[in-house]
Amino acid sequence: MNDTTHKEAYVRDVLIPGMVARGQLAFTEPVPAGVKTLLKSVEVKPLVTNGFMLTIPFVVTVVLEREGSAQGKEAPEPETLHLIVKITPDCNKEMYESCQFETLFENEMVAYTEIIPALGKAELYPRYYHCERKPAEALMVMSDFSFSGWKMAPMVVNLPMDYIMLAVTELGRFHGECYGLKVAHRPQFDSMIAKFKESRYAADITDHTWKAVMTVAPMRAIKALKESRFKGLVPADYLEKLARLFQDPWEHAKGKVKPREPLAVICHGDYLRNNMAFRYTDTKNPARPTQVMMFDFQTLRYASPMIDYAAFLANSTGYAEREHHFDTIFRTYHCALVQTVATVVGVPEPADLPPYFSYESFHRELAEYYSYGFNIASAFLMILHEPMEISFTENIFTEEESVADAWKRGGEPLDRELAAMVYEMYRLHSQYGLDPV
Repeated sequence: MNDTTHKEAYVRDVLIPGMVARGQLAFTEPVPAGVKTLLKSVEVKPLVTNGFMLTIPFVVTVVLEREGSAQGKEAPEPETLHLIVKITPDCNKEMYESCQFETLFENEMVAYTEIIPALGKAELYPRYYHCERKPAEALMVMSDFSFSGWKMAPMVVNLPMDYIMLAVTELGRFHGECYGLKVAHRPQFDSMIAKFKESRYAADITDHTWKAVMTVAPMRAIKALKESRFKGLVPADYLEKLARLFQDPWEHAKGKVKPREPLAVICHGDYLRNNMAFRYTDTKNPARPTQVMMFDFQTLRYASPMIDYAAFLANSTGYAEREHHFDTIFRTYHCALVQTVATVVGVPEPADLPPYFSYESFHRELAEYYSYGFNIASAFLMILHEPMEISFTENIFTEEESVADAWKRGGEPLDRELAAMVYEMYRLHSQYGLDPV
């Protein structure tokens, strides 16, 4: 594990005092003329999470006070600010560039400084304060939304239906707002997306161990299906075509993230359980989530909206819910999307939107992009089902050990989920007469 004490010291002794001095951290109410804002105290602690995190987050408590008084009035009480500072882990130059941290933080800054203000719904997202990017380190300072009643789902995988329906409704609203911007303010929209940089699939994969794991993962899913209750429901020739499709999972993903009109839109890019928080305001059932908020826009991209939807469905939901509610979940997402677009562009009903906004158009898009979510899930879910330590400075396992681990990590529960996804892909492809795509 990384020793983070030096990062804590930088946040405490350099970052926060500098932000206060520059006025980036200030009292909620304006400071009267002649009164200076001072840093009374700052406390920095690592944030403990129960999901995969690429960056290292810190919980920071800042107490501000005012020097003296204005016009003879007594100075007000100190004010406490609750922040999250996320910093890249210690890693060598090759790993830093491989993870594309520079691009990740640049994309997220565009999201918080340009896209979210343009959507006019700033209250639905964390507050952005500051970003720094250095040759081998980057950080970002955001509000700590936990002090406003938000927290991450207690389960890491297989979200229950209450969580799923909130998440897809919010995703539909977000995509709908972005489509509205695309339709109603195209020059502004084009200016924004021109600043996006592909943060994951811009170049060929250089980590041969990870590439080997990615290649094995879909093969494990196909093997799992052949040994599951779905084995007689999916033809052998379909599985053979699927195996050929995923001979190079990296190239498959690179192709899927390329924008395709007319449905391309601004996408979150990593809309998984790890990047959403929930609020619980039902006094009669305090364990039931009532609102969801997305955050972490580092993998922002202009692409099919189904890369967000399929990634969420494959990585954050389980077949126990999808088996009975697959269509309901998708209709909820699509309804939220088209209703939002109709409102933003000012048409009476969603039916008055162009034909490419129809349910059938989006459902076929899902059929063509569900493989993208499956591709991610086959290699990523194993780490969520059975967590492992990640090193950014050295390989913990040899390539041979990593491949052997990829065949078994997550065990039978993961095998069942992967088999179900192959079956779902087959059904979607069959509905539209498609080979695996």
